[in-house]
Amino acid sequence: MANILMVYGTAYGQTEKIVRRMADRLTTDGHRVTIWKGDELSVQPGLAGFDAFLVAGSVLFGRHQRYLVDFVRHNLSRLNAAPGAFVSVCGALAGNWARGREEAEKYLEKFQDETGWRPQLARSLAGGVPYTQYGLVTRWMMKLISRATGRPTDTSKDWDLTDWGAVDEYAMELGAIARAPTAHGVGAGR
Repeated sequence: MANILMVYGTAYGQTEKIVRRMADRLTTDGHRVTIWKGDELSVQPGLAGFDAFLVAGSVLFGRHQRYLVDFVRHNLSRLNAAPGAFVSVCGALAGNWARGREEAEKYLEKFQDETGWRPQLARSLAGGVPYTQYGLVTRWMMKLISRATGRPTDTSKDWDLTDWGAVDEYAMELGAIARAPTAHGVGAGR
């Protein structure tokens, strides 16, 4: 099986929940998984010894975490030489907003354009609306946005809008590409 590194960025914790769920699924399938929180990396670590990679970040105010962009740029040659996946956790997918999928895809493409990374898998997943964690102004703004996009507007609680079945399926896809031999000689689960 493969040795998989997952590096993530999160603003309010939903991306971490998604990464940990994927790690659990991959570990159950026999893969070895290492998880690094992107903003806790004091130096750019070496990536030798990993067969496949997942980078996951949340969209906040139209951007993914800057430290994830920097991490990918710094390690671009290694990431491009191995099976890889990117997860963009985006609130635009939650609710019934007609342009939600289009907006989410825009953020996904923006990250790839900023970094130059073209992973084998790239997907947007819905996150959550953690109203109780927001400050007063952000809570008010998010309620207005939620009302316009068909998301829950009860600010007395947090809302988990992630499709956990889709998370499990994506983990299985990552496991499959990590396990398969590639032209670069990695991903064979050495």
